[in-house]
Amino acid sequence: MSMATSSSYVGETSNRSCIAAERAALLSFKTGMTSDPAKRLDSWRGHDCCQWSRVTCDNKTGHVVKLSLRNAIIKDDKNFVWCMPHGESGGLEGKISSSLLALQHLKHLDLSGNNLGGVGVTIPKFLGSIKSLTYLNLACMNFDEGVPPQLGNLSRLLHLNLEATVFSDTLLHSDDISWLSRLGLLRSLDMSGVNLSTIPDWVRVVTLLPSLEVLQLSQCGLSLQHEPRLHSNLSSVQVLDLYSNRIDTLSPTYWFWDVLIIKELDLSSNKIVGQLPDAIGNMPSLQTLRLGDNYLSGVKSELFKNSCNLSWLELWSNEIDQDMSDFMEGFPACTKSKLRSLDLSATNLTGRIPSSIKQWENLTDLQLSDNRLVGSIPLGIGKMTNLRSLILNNNQLNGSVSEEHFASLVYLMELSLSHNPVHITISSNWIPTFNLEVANFASTKMGPHFPLWLEGQKDIFELDISAAGIVDLVPDWFWTVFSNVSYVNISCNQISGRLPATLEFMTSAQMLDLNSNGFTGLLPLLPESISPGILYRDHFPRTLELQCLESLYCSQTISMEQFQYMYVNCSICKCWIFQKTF
Repeated sequence: MSMATSSSYVGETSNRSCIAAERAALLSFKTGMTSDPAKRLDSWRGHDCCQWSRVTCDNKTGHVVKLSLRNAIIKDDKNFVWCMPHGESGGLEGKISSSLLALQHLKHLDLSGNNLGGVGVTIPKFLGSIKSLTYLNLACMNFDEGVPPQLGNLSRLLHLNLEATVFSDTLLHSDDISWLSRLGLLRSLDMSGVNLSTIPDWVRVVTLLPSLEVLQLSQCGLSLQHEPRLHSNLSSVQVLDLYSNRIDTLSPTYWFWDVLIIKELDLSSNKIVGQLPDAIGNMPSLQTLRLGDNYLSGVKSELFKNSCNLSWLELWSNEIDQDMSDFMEGFPACTKSKLRSLDLSATNLTGRIPSSIKQWENLTDLQLSDNRLVGSIPLGIGKMTNLRSLILNNNQLNGSVSEEHFASLVYLMELSLSHNPVHITISSNWIPTFNLEVANFASTKMGPHFPLWLEGQKDIFELDISAAGIVDLVPDWFWTVFSNVSYVNISCNQISGRLPATLEFMTSAQMLDLNSNGFTGLLPLLPESISPGILYRDHFPRTLELQCLESLYCSQTISMEQFQYMYVNCSICKCWIFQKTF
């Protein structure tokens, strides 16, 4: 997993016909592919390979200079990159042909996201002989075993991405990265997911790369030694990603505190204990700081007094253990006006959400879940016009939440108030100005009437209004408005009415929980995307005729424990009667 974005390259054409030997090399590469579900190589026919998709030739010489066959790689809302499971990615499958050696003018090679590896399949050593390369991306390709030191022969290389598939049957590793020191022009290096745990002096090696601007070594099993600050050449580093390693302390002697131009620093999900050193306040260029999921204690906002460029701050799952008002007041005014994303979830914050929160006018994401916050939600939140995500679940907030709290939140897409004893007092004729994608109100006081304002929220893919005190009929519009959801939970209310005869049109649904309500009628036909176990424990009539299920479900035998009141075995009967006294 990595932080930095990667450009997406598409096929380009030129006016010069390609070299015959290079055309033959590309066709040999194509022959080595056993599967091409996205038909990326379909255009690879005819004499002029410079006209082929994803192939770029030099306009003057006709030599192939770029081959960009990258497959889609998932990027989440925090800009993290995730390798897709192979078999689901739709990428190329096969073996990389050594015919690529004929492309001796190739500068850019991107094969990322394709399944060209496998158990026992290593990164081809011959790639180290294409010495014209300045860009090499082999991320998420399911390679196994060691990283070949021959890659150190690529002395012109500016960008190298070897990001490994972490959750797979393969394990890309290296016991020696000294070959990196021969890549003196390298600007960006990503070896995230490559096991480097046996290399104690990895810092010494990377400090020999004077041009390095981006260093991404997440999930590598790395530790940091307690040593004097190195007089390194890493003064150009702007992005440092050490997410999910084995770093247990933040010593003030670590080398990166001296790099004054670092813009992004990720030390999240390590084992860091103790306090945050004062050195964090001496990084004036810092824009993104991720320290979440550690064991830091006594984090003080005063440490960020010089962080006027900070726009993204994650401190989740640490021990701030402070009154929220005091903590927020400690930030300098320049940070309050600049910060766009703030995650303080699970940091043992206490007290009230301060009314001064409205001063943080440029915040787009505010996450305060899993703390011990009390009192009412300040109306000032409704004036934070740039908010896209407001996450307040699992606190002890109370009072009323009305449409005034959302008056100016036109960009709001994610709203979570679950597991707070707040009263949702929004009027039935209110028309929101926002379009939610995630709406979570579980275990709030939303009822007794069904929230009619949800009718206009047609972009929602996750809805949870379970245990919200709703005593009402389910509206006729509910199933059509939320036909594209992936998750719906309206359980543990007193919602009544008849269910539709079929829910097969909800083709995106992964989870649908309707239990502990008062629905009547037939059990609906279900889409193939969800398990038949979703309706267990619901209050159906004493005798309920169930409709015939699709063959997808008839291949399963569902236990009494899963269904509570239902036993499904289609080998006995095609349509069956469900009887239970409630």
